[in-house]
Amino acid sequence: MRRTSRGIVLVVLLVAVLVAAGCQRQQAQQAPPAGPASPAAGQVPDLGGRTLRVATDATYPPFEMLDQNKNIIGFDVDLITEICKLANCKPQIQSVAWEGVLAGVQKGDFDVAISGITITAERDKTVDFTQPYIEVGQQVLVRQDETRIRGAGDLADKTVAVQIGTTNDELATQMQKEGKVKEVKRYRTFDLAVQALLNRDVDAVIIDSVAALGYMGTNPGKLKTVGEKLTRDQLGIVVREGNTELRDAFNAALDQLKANGTLAQLQKKWFEEWKPTQ
Repeated sequence: MRRTSRGIVLVVLLVAVLVAAGCQRQQAQQAPPAGPASPAAGQVPDLGGRTLRVATDATYPPFEMLDQNKNIIGFDVDLITEICKLANCKPQIQSVAWEGVLAGVQKGDFDVAISGITITAERDKTVDFTQPYIEVGQQVLVRQDETRIRGAGDLADKTVAVQIGTTNDELATQMQKEGKVKEVKRYRTFDLAVQALLNRDVDAVIIDSVAALGYMGTNPGKLKTVGEKLTRDQLGIVVREGNTELRDAFNAALDQLKANGTLAQLQKKWFEEWKPTQ
């Protein structure tokens, strides 16, 4: 009787093991397929080859401008192109008036904006920024033959030009309130502001330092900067608020472009070597 009972127990245990194995196999077969793997640390997320609508104001050399064939070229154009090479996207760049650059992203007319855009707390309330890709400073631009103005301290009785809606506009407005600037004239583009300076309609232009070099390049022997930089501003790429997919992909790409020297090469190309075609 004891041998017979032991045999029955062994049979029961064997059946239980087989049933359990069968259930585990069935559960394994019914398990949902794993989703796509997250990018490894330092890897640029793949945007799947999608076309991105990119807004820029192509009146701001050497960041963005039109060449003789009306093609949009410049530092920002090359930068977004390099980013898309890493993130697998296609930039479709369109030039719009400055007031439509940020607004276009907010409304969904554009996916991205890159146009020498300063990162500010106020703007960050309505759009998202990538990490900074360059630091610039605002500076006073005057005519080459100007002798009265040696810096921002000489503007109290002078008329200053800016592009409307820019951080340069904000700074000039604050300086006017403080009695450091007599009058501020606002233009739709910096092209028009600089032309007003050359035409002697204004005494100076407050503009980002790198863009000042760009206009000095396109107007050789006619312009110069004076005094120290007035601010330290960081520029970033704009995406629609809450679009973490684009922001994270761009940030990862910027990390690689900084690490592999591409960003430094673009800066050298446009801020040191670039010579405008006359």
